[in-house]
Amino acid sequence: MKLKTLPLLISTLIATQVFAATDEVVVTGTYSPVTSEQLASSVTVISQEQLAALSSHSLVDALRQVPSIWVEEQGGPGGLTAIALRGAEANHTLVLLDGVQLNDPTNTRGGAFDVNNINIDSIKRIEIIRGAQSAIYGSDALAGVIHIITVEATETAQQNLSVAVGEDGYKTASLTATGTAGNLGYAVKVQGKDAGEPIEGSSAENKEALVKLNWKQDAHNLDFSYRYLDGEKTTFPEQSGGSLFAQLRDLDQSEFTDQNAALAWQWQVNDFWRSKLQGAWFNRQENLTSPGIVPFDAVPANGADTDFTRTNFSWTNTLGNEKSVWGNIGVETKHESGDSVGYLDFGFKMPTDFSLDRRIDSVFVNINGYINEDLLVQASARRDDAENLAPKDSVQGGVRYQINDNLSWFANAGQGFKLPSFLALGHPLVGNKNLKPERATTRDTGLEWSANNTSINFSVFRNTYLDLIDFDAELFTNVNRNQVDTRGVETEIHWHSQDNQWQLGAHASYADIDAENPLMGRPQVKAGATATYNLNDSWQFNANYLWVDDRLAASRYTGDTVVETLDKYNRFDLGAKWTVNSQLTINLSIENITDEDYMNDIGFPAIGRTGFVGANFSF
Repeated sequence: MKLKTLPLLISTLIATQVFAATDEVVVTGTYSPVTSEQLASSVTVISQEQLAALSSHSLVDALRQVPSIWVEEQGGPGGLTAIALRGAEANHTLVLLDGVQLNDPTNTRGGAFDVNNINIDSIKRIEIIRGAQSAIYGSDALAGVIHIITVEATETAQQNLSVAVGEDGYKTASLTATGTAGNLGYAVKVQGKDAGEPIEGSSAENKEALVKLNWKQDAHNLDFSYRYLDGEKTTFPEQSGGSLFAQLRDLDQSEFTDQNAALAWQWQVNDFWRSKLQGAWFNRQENLTSPGIVPFDAVPANGADTDFTRTNFSWTNTLGNEKSVWGNIGVETKHESGDSVGYLDFGFKMPTDFSLDRRIDSVFVNINGYINEDLLVQASARRDDAENLAPKDSVQGGVRYQINDNLSWFANAGQGFKLPSFLALGHPLVGNKNLKPERATTRDTGLEWSANNTSINFSVFRNTYLDLIDFDAELFTNVNRNQVDTRGVETEIHWHSQDNQWQLGAHASYADIDAENPLMGRPQVKAGATATYNLNDSWQFNANYLWVDDRLAASRYTGDTVVETLDKYNRFDLGAKWTVNSQLTINLSIENITDEDYMNDIGFPAIGRTGFVGANFSF
């Protein structure tokens, strides 16, 4: 037995309760809200309470406790982050916030989303759907979907003031008000955050405002959401060798503004027909300057001022009875436009400007039905017609079978595609207007067992990716590469005591990647465990453990490309919550309590042992 697989086997034997099985409504991976038992895909739902137990301040650290999700990180809060789902590329995961897509195709990561741009304190829950979902969402959902849902209206008026401080200059404060007035539900949140500088050169600050409104009357439901985020970051440039090895000590500087809004009207026409009209808008503006990488001008100084906007409108009709047979049919139109004014400094500034836009018109149909009370069959098909490209057809199908009262089986297969990013198409130096869309076929199957206070989930997956876009150094342009295959397993075990005093959890995942060129930053094995102990009505304690396998990383701090293997590591985090009374709670946490010394990337050390204290006052 290989020693590196031992933590995976140990974790699968530990009883757990991090992401407990639940029958709550899921809105991701489906056109109409259903329970997780009405989906044939692999689903994880993380509640606000579970998220808080995983990390008091870092969404990156929390997501690493989710099976088959790896968040690549460069140093501290100002460094880039990228999600790898089941070993896929970072830009193959579609990220939604309150139903609005956040992926930006003008960035240097091909549209990958930086998780550090989400404040964990704003999140109500997270829904994760694994596998290609282009039959539901169209472009970008090759590996899966992560849907972040922020604070929501409550039945009674509630106000909450939250403050927290930590070492190395960390501080944050927020004010939240939720409630219902007549037929109108509301949630409003404002927050300011300074992540400090826990790693030399890595800092981040932001200000955020959220507004969500929900109006209900008879057969009509109207939802509105708006988010504004203004921030700035500093970090050593990517592949520069970071704070340990970079020969040039100047930093990347980024100032950005994110805005997104959505408006949806739902009409329950009759018992058989529900109609929904929805519009969404996303805008990201960023000014980025980089000193480049030395020696030998490995990467010249550069900068870009980008402005990207996405708008989309959809009409979805849900027909039938969602307890027997139902379907969804509709249309969507999406428009994306991006402008970038940039330069490369070779002693003289070479312009790297580009400006692109595209429209995508789509039609879709989805059918779901119970063959009998135990067997659910699902099928989806979608056609996306993008300008200047042949129409893309995506299909998806799955089954879920309740074998007995305790055991169920699911299987799913789907197709995905991703349109080339604006930067890959339009960059005047390396862009290639002839790039083809990237494609994926994903398959997974698994078992879910639940009895008494224990549940076990186990799944196996195999994915094939074609025409992946990469940079060819010899041709000095972006090209479509050969295929990449990933395969693996993932498991979760959950347990809680009869009185819920103890909640224990473990997870493990294994991903094998078959590619012509080694893929960077992805561990083959990842495993972890959590424990929550409610001592009494006043005190709750939690502990988190994470084991990460070694992984490859690349850097250019020597002037040439250097590939190294980053060491495997163990990490422990501890936390406590003291409920002083019905209005006041105090939170304490120590992260990386053993002060484990490891690198997230070459020359980018992880944050050492760090303490945080916070208070929440409800009134």
